[in-house]
Amino acid sequence: MTPYLHVEAYGAGPTVVLCAGLTQTTANWRGMARQNPHLRWVIFDPRGQGKSELGARPYTLDDHVEDLMRVVESHAGGTDITLVGFSHGGRVSLRAVAQHPDRFSKMVLVSCASETSPLRRAHITSWAMCLEIGGVDALAWASLPTIVGVQILRKFNDLDMLVKGMATRNSREGLTAMFEGMRDYPEVRIDAERIDAQTLILRGELDPLVATSDMLNFKAWIPQSEQKVYAGCGHTLALEEPDQFIRDLTSFAQR
Repeated sequence: MTPYLHVEAYGAGPTVVLCAGLTQTTANWRGMARQNPHLRWVIFDPRGQGKSELGARPYTLDDHVEDLMRVVESHAGGTDITLVGFSHGGRVSLRAVAQHPDRFSKMVLVSCASETSPLRRAHITSWAMCLEIGGVDALAWASLPTIVGVQILRKFNDLDMLVKGMATRNSREGLTAMFEGMRDYPEVRIDAERIDAQTLILRGELDPLVATSDMLNFKAWIPQSEQKVYAGCGHTLALEEPDQFIRDLTSFAQR
């Protein structure tokens, strides 16, 4: 059975479809979309996150791609689409653009890794174990210093509020299905080397999950790619420096 996906659309202008990251929902991006109506934003909750249904377990990478394409077909007309993938959503975006090159004119990869390094594997495994042992609250607390960027941590003194937001919008079942599926994802390079679309790759200077080597890999694999590093930012660079992110996204989408 195909799961229901919660989708929201805002604004008018160049179409931007946003593929959110692990534990993220439309709540993480709604404010940015509403405040920048010069772009047509299509945002959605990935399966098993937010208001979207769970679907069959485990979630494969192709399941996520099929969900994304359903959103594109139902809410984003035409082919002049800029696909923005954040973190795990970047991995989904790479697969989608590789498999459906005629549907996307541009792609933006935000805080997206090029490989599962030993350190990254340790992070993901520890989060999955925290989820198994202590539920979503435990996962939220364990991942907080890594997933939430340094500038957001500086602005918000109430860590309980940040954890509560993540915990209330996610379920143990949905995130377990996500982690189970991620174990069998194919290598990123397999899809990245097939990308011919214009691609903008963004990384936070202080991101503990994405390294300089990831940027170098993408530069080698994607011919039409350009890169930018956000100084002083962590994993959530788009939310840490929203004004700069919007300027970069708008300029890229309007080409």
